[in-house]
Amino acid sequence: MDPSFLLLVLFVLAVAIGWYLGRHSMHKQQQAETEESRPESVPRYLKGINYLMTDEPDKAVDIFLDVLDVNADTLETHITLGNLLRRKGEVDRAVRIHQNILSTTGLGEEVKHLAQLELARDYHSAGLLDRAENLLQEMVEMNSACRRECLLLLVEIYRDEKEWEKAIHAANLLRRRLLPLASSKDIDTLIAQSHFCCELAEAAFEQRDYLTARRWIKQAFGYDKSCVRASLIWGRLQIEKGRYRDAVKILKRIPQQNRKFIPEALNLLARCYQQLGDFKGYQKFLKQCLSETDSVSVMLQMADSIHQVEGYEAAVRFVGNELTRRPSIRGLSHFIEMHEPHTSGRARENLTLLKQLVDRLISIKPSYRCNNCGFSGKKLHWLCPSCKSWGSVNLIQGVEGE
Repeated sequence: MDPSFLLLVLFVLAVAIGWYLGRHSMHKQQQAETEESRPESVPRYLKGINYLMTDEPDKAVDIFLDVLDVNADTLETHITLGNLLRRKGEVDRAVRIHQNILSTTGLGEEVKHLAQLELARDYHSAGLLDRAENLLQEMVEMNSACRRECLLLLVEIYRDEKEWEKAIHAANLLRRRLLPLASSKDIDTLIAQSHFCCELAEAAFEQRDYLTARRWIKQAFGYDKSCVRASLIWGRLQIEKGRYRDAVKILKRIPQQNRKFIPEALNLLARCYQQLGDFKGYQKFLKQCLSETDSVSVMLQMADSIHQVEGYEAAVRFVGNELTRRPSIRGLSHFIEMHEPHTSGRARENLTLLKQLVDRLISIKPSYRCNNCGFSGKKLHWLCPSCKSWGSVNLIQGVEGE
């Protein structure tokens, strides 16, 4: 049986027992009245549980809504039951329960807002983003006690809708009001603002609107000075304009921002140094990176640079020493590739077969993994497709990776 379904059944059973005991205690002095009502209400509760057990949640919800009135004492029960149904995937039933709370008269404003927030979560879970957005905006404008939760959910909705400017605005409201007491989830949302700006910068860059792209890059750095993504976009922008020296200055900041992303900048830097004719400058940069990181990508770029400047023998010695110090499948593939042109006959055939096997192994292995949920793939995603965390996907390290 589905664990969430079993939890729901146990929860409702506990509510039924608690409700019955409470009713029995409150009306003990009116025993005759209690005896009269028990045969009607208690069996109906048990019947509702039976409907849950037989997978007829619609009928079960009807009975619970009829038997258990919404009031101050039962409000938490209704909210919890609705949330359990939503997590179980029974969003329509959760909506009915939360709408039932909102339609009840005599409840306070705070209670109404709580039910409205849960209803917005129901809509969000069902993919009805417009409905959820309208409910949340209304509570934000009313300065509801649930304002923080509303803003966090609004940011998620705008992220899913790719409404980046609205996401920035909602996160700014959260920043101004709650930053001194921010939780880890709040901080994640605030950090995400730099990525919202980068999304807008990317879009402007694609349209060749470089002035707008630069404005969003600057704003991204305002939210996060160590935003590698903003540096990469800025570097590409300068290359597009032919400003290679400026691009080098920007891209060389990345090792200080986050050295794990150095490989993402190497091809751009190689292009810049090539345009400038400064091979020694590029070698100096690579040597500095190698002294600070065990990046295979840096090692391979260094090998190519040595090959161009010092020749084949020097490059082979370098790669051989590096593989001894830090073995890697990608390094081995490159090492074989360097040897192939200098062999013949059976030895060359063996090397070719070995390289095919190694390359096959590389092709089936993921290159990136999310530090948060473990999602893996061949492509760098700034937003993890699985857990929706920003900046949590990095190159895999070790023999099979970077």
